[in-house]
Amino acid sequence: MKKQKKIRVAIVVSHPIQHFVHLYKALAKIDNLVLRVFFASNIGVKSYFDKDMNTDIKWNSDLLSGYDYEFLPEANSIVQTGFWEINNASIFAALRNYSPDVVQLHGYAQMTMIRALFWCSLKKIPVLLSTDSSLLFERPAWKKFLKYFLLPRFFSLFFGVISTGDNNTDYFKRYGFKAERIFRSAFTVDQILLGEARDNRSLLKNQYRDNYGIKVNEIVLLFVGKLAPWKRPQDLLAALSLAQDKLGNTVELVAFFAGDGIMRKELEAQAVLQNSRAIFSGFVNVDILPSIYAMSDILVFPSSEEPYGLSAREAICVGLPLIVSNQIGCIGDKDTARTGFNALVYPSSNVGLLVDAIVLLVNNPEKLKQMSAASLVVANDMSEESSVAGFLSAVRDAFRLKKTYEIKKSSTDACI
Repeated sequence: MKKQKKIRVAIVVSHPIQHFVHLYKALAKIDNLVLRVFFASNIGVKSYFDKDMNTDIKWNSDLLSGYDYEFLPEANSIVQTGFWEINNASIFAALRNYSPDVVQLHGYAQMTMIRALFWCSLKKIPVLLSTDSSLLFERPAWKKFLKYFLLPRFFSLFFGVISTGDNNTDYFKRYGFKAERIFRSAFTVDQILLGEARDNRSLLKNQYRDNYGIKVNEIVLLFVGKLAPWKRPQDLLAALSLAQDKLGNTVELVAFFAGDGIMRKELEAQAVLQNSRAIFSGFVNVDILPSIYAMSDILVFPSSEEPYGLSAREAICVGLPLIVSNQIGCIGDKDTARTGFNALVYPSSNVGLLVDAIVLLVNNPEKLKQMSAASLVVANDMSEESSVAGFLSAVRDAFRLKKTYEIKKSSTDACI
């Protein structure tokens, strides 16, 4: 019996990103697949200063083991992820030497991705696109006009797309992709760490509340992310005071801000001024964050512009219900935040309706419990296994296209 050829897959991405490596590691275990990830830079592997977080960051996570990867020669000299900064001329030689059957590009707004797409087009190698773009945010009329006319033509160069969620799928449909060329593969997370936090939630809740001086019966409203204007942490802080007034002495609220940024001093002053229970922990690394989820009761995501919302994707794995603004990309019937099931959604920047959502959940312990259980159901729906299956489906379809082309070319050459 003829042995089945292994499909050689190349992934080209700007740098090692914590939420992607879990997918890489899972794909590396697939028997009939050969995977290599090409990194344009080594941003994230070593300590770097995040200007939005306003602190030095070094991820306490193994970003490089468990799969095959290659840093492109220019990687050490690249320190930013802009269009012209991620510009690796070496991608041509790297792909030629690897000889992939299918290539997946993470995004298209960097010169290295355009170079890789150009090489694949010349070599008739099918390309899969992955981005977290959505139609949620208001854009200038001229930009929408250009996208409407240019993106469908540009996207025609791709075999298909790896969609991360409902809003992402709507984006690709708007710009010309047919349903059969859109393959769902949700963002992966560290299922092991988050699963341990879920299974030991009671123990971690007591331990970490002791660490931060939070009483057992207080309701913790968790904010995870940069303390930056577009994340709107000020909305949660304002809502905290108003919700506490509505609830009176029946329950005590505390807002926990897991993150740092340029707004921190302003927010701390605001909390003192309004006499609110707010804790600012500073940057929380990825190995500790699951325990912070376990300690909390509700994740509040008030951003005015959030392509996806990965902290929500993580929080549901520990069983947190969600309160999210309508500008969070992970909202959808088959996505992380499912309205009325495990999530309450309110219009971005509308503090009054954010207050109502908080009061509704806190005043109804049974609903809070139901939505917590619902989050675990959603997390199970979005397992790593389903993400791998979606990715493999895209790769196999793309590979069949390549084989069809090779057979036709071989027949034509034979006739000549």
